[in-house]
Amino acid sequence: MPKTKSALICGYYGNHNLGDEALLAGIICLLRKQFKDFSIAALSNDPSYTIKLHSVKGVKHTRPFQRRVGYILDTFKHPYFIFGGGDLLRDGVDCHVAQVWLRHLERAIQLRRKTLVLGISVGEIWRSETKAIIPKVLNKVDLIAVRDEDSRLKLQQLGVTRTIHIINDLALFALPIIDKVEFANHPSPKIGISVRTLNGRGMSVDTTQYPKFKKNMAAIADLLVEKYNAEIHLIPFHTYENSFHHDADDYVSLLETLQYAKYSEKMILHRSVDSLEKLNSIISQLDLMIGTRLHSLILASGLGIPIIGVEYDPKVTSFVQEVGQEEFCFSLEDFTLERVANKIEFILKSPLENRKRTVHGINQYRSKSQPFLSELSSFLDERIGD
Repeated sequence: MPKTKSALICGYYGNHNLGDEALLAGIICLLRKQFKDFSIAALSNDPSYTIKLHSVKGVKHTRPFQRRVGYILDTFKHPYFIFGGGDLLRDGVDCHVAQVWLRHLERAIQLRRKTLVLGISVGEIWRSETKAIIPKVLNKVDLIAVRDEDSRLKLQQLGVTRTIHIINDLALFALPIIDKVEFANHPSPKIGISVRTLNGRGMSVDTTQYPKFKKNMAAIADLLVEKYNAEIHLIPFHTYENSFHHDADDYVSLLETLQYAKYSEKMILHRSVDSLEKLNSIISQLDLMIGTRLHSLILASGLGIPIIGVEYDPKVTSFVQEVGQEEFCFSLEDFTLERVANKIEFILKSPLENRKRTVHGINQYRSKSQPFLSELSSFLDERIGD
């Protein structure tokens, strides 16, 4: 095996979204578990942020021309090009999400890099152009692994004929596997809440439900304070530290939710979280995570914390199915105080049993990665000649 290995990772990184940064952290851990001296760079919208969070090189890949040339040179410099993870293959209401991202992968293929599609999910696709480009590009990729069975079926239906493996969500590779379930008996339960905007997600998302959803989330938070004297942590995943995110700001969504709450002054609203270590520390102290953001549910489950999720997107549905938590997830329409209250009581009444249930589900999900990890090891072990 050569003395050095290096990869350029392509994904939604450097955009101050801790869910996506958890994916990058997982990829880094996965690669360095395979080969401890792996040299890694990541395409990033904010290279300094990427360096700060991950201690790997960030490569700016947007205009002007000089940056594009530098990006192409960086792509050529690394023998491996990794595309993932997250929901990069989907159509946006007002943008061509999959087509934009696949251009990077297509360029890496043209530069004859070893290409790996890793830990992606496939969302809603309705544009004919997207349906055409996905098999065109992915059938030239060396190795493909998606994060749920539904995504594999969608790719096969679109005409991807390469072998498609299943791997658990990449963020879990940055978390230790739980083999012993413990429970700290807090005087009052600690509950995490994640809220995100619904704009631009997909054709099936009814954005008119958003105001009602925020009112329902506020009513649930009030119940937790009133009935359980709970310590509520409102946790933004996508936000800047000192300003508002131009795209979709969780801090704004949480503020909008709090305006409907009777006990807002008793709830802890985090302005931002400056590292994944801090985020995981906050989540690990919880007794329950009620989440809209997918990675609020994934990280909580990976840390052994019971979840109640909101199914605003197919990727949430796919994850809760993979970990056997369907009964603790609600559609936007069904996410009401009346329906959710019983699940909250069930979880808080038997905390240790429900942690064990959560850990069992996440460990079953993680075990599905084992066949692919052998494939990955062989893939990375191959000698590469430029």
